Amino acid sequence: MGLFDKVKSVGSSVGSAASSAAVSVGSSVATSAKEQSELAGLKAEVNVIEKELDSSYAMIGKRYVEYVLKNNDMPAIDVSDVLKLIDPKIARKNDLQAQIIELEKRIKEQNVLREKQKAEEEFQQEKDKLEKAVAMGIMDQADCDAKLALARKKLDNFETIRKLEQQVQMGIITEEEKNAKLFDILN
Repeated sequence: MGLFDKVKSVGSSVGSAASSAAVSVGSSVATSAKEQSELAGLKAEVNVIEKELDSSYAMIGKRYVEYVLKNNDMPAIDVSDVLKLIDPKIARKNDLQAQIIELEKRIKEQNVLREKQKAEEEFQQEKDKLEKAVAMGIMDQADCDAKLALARKKLDNFETIRKLEQQVQMGIITEEEKNAKLFDILN
């Protein structure tokens, strides 16, 4: 009866891990959607300001061309009134761009945290599966320990592995180079 109790406890721990993972995924999706919406709003506001600035720049150019055509002379013209209108828009645009950078940074950090959490959950699932196999007599403890050590190495080197994958996506290294580096890390 001890074997069935072990299997039951492993099964219930896997079930509770799965349900907590589902809850965390749901809340992270809502948070991510909110931040993406905020980011889109900031970018839209920057686009509006850029169009207003383009209009102001066109107004300055038009005045300059009219003055040159009228006087056949190219001296400086007074555009201080337009510059007074442009100044707060440029300041607001710079502020919005700084907010966009901060928000994108926060979104990236949260994505990394989600990836790390997913890697930890995958490790836990692998561990539970291996412990279940040992409990059922399908695998011996030495094989289980070896496979757990490899899974632990993957989790411990999460950041390095993630950076290697990003380097492949950016075309900095090839898939073969990544695999060779992964082999060195995991062995």
